[in-house]
Amino acid sequence: MKLLLLIILSLVIITSCNKDQPLPDNYDNSSDSAIYSFELINEYLLDIFEPSGLSWALNHEDFIVVDDHTNQAFVIDKKGKDLSQFPYLGNDTEGVTIDEDANEFWIAEEAESKLIQLNASGVEMNSYKIDINRSSSKKGLEGLAYDSKNKIFYILNEGEPGLLIKWHVNGGIISQKQLQFAQDYSGIYFDNADQSLWVVSDQSQKLFYCDLNGEVKQSFDLDYQKAEGVVVDQPNNRVYIVSDLEHKLYIYKITKL
Repeated sequence: MKLLLLIILSLVIITSCNKDQPLPDNYDNSSDSAIYSFELINEYLLDIFEPSGLSWALNHEDFIVVDDHTNQAFVIDKKGKDLSQFPYLGNDTEGVTIDEDANEFWIAEEAESKLIQLNASGVEMNSYKIDINRSSSKKGLEGLAYDSKNKIFYILNEGEPGLLIKWHVNGGIISQKQLQFAQDYSGIYFDNADQSLWVVSDQSQKLFYCDLNGEVKQSFDLDYQKAEGVVVDQPNNRVYIVSDLEHKLYIYKITKL
């Protein structure tokens, strides 16, 4: 009987000790509460040399891609084929998004921290300076997304510091939050389907599914470098990502679990 009590007591002590052990710093619990499955189903080579931002086109069938090499914007189809080119010529172009209600699109220029407003033909209408404190001119505005219902832009500052900025064309900066879940922040998409944000990180090689305050709900590994732009099509269970380094459009299937 004493032996049995000793065995039980030992098991209780061991279990208690294990519960007190802290998780390692690099522990990723995203799989513990997975919301989506994520599977690469296709990839297409682009003629665009440095695709640095991705958005739906105004027809919501094709995409607008900005090229950091030529500082121009192009329309491509879902297989990466070039369809047209806009007359706009920018300076250090990075993010892109559309305003369907106004039939226009916007581009983020990193070097001068500007948002450029363009009409449907790609002619510049206005530019807006985004005043933020940053320690590096090479880590500025990188990602751009738009919530048309609330007329709020979501802007990513790439790093030093990494920031999620909420901005309104009339009111300016609404809020900004420092991000710490990735090594950098290179592309963003506002998902109206469930009021969420999708963020890609070039250096971390991950896609993050977040709430509107930048809190991560789930992350997905990407097996290539320089992911720079993302579009999510929830009704059709698709995610589209462009890679600057690979010059490719990657297509994933996502399924809600």
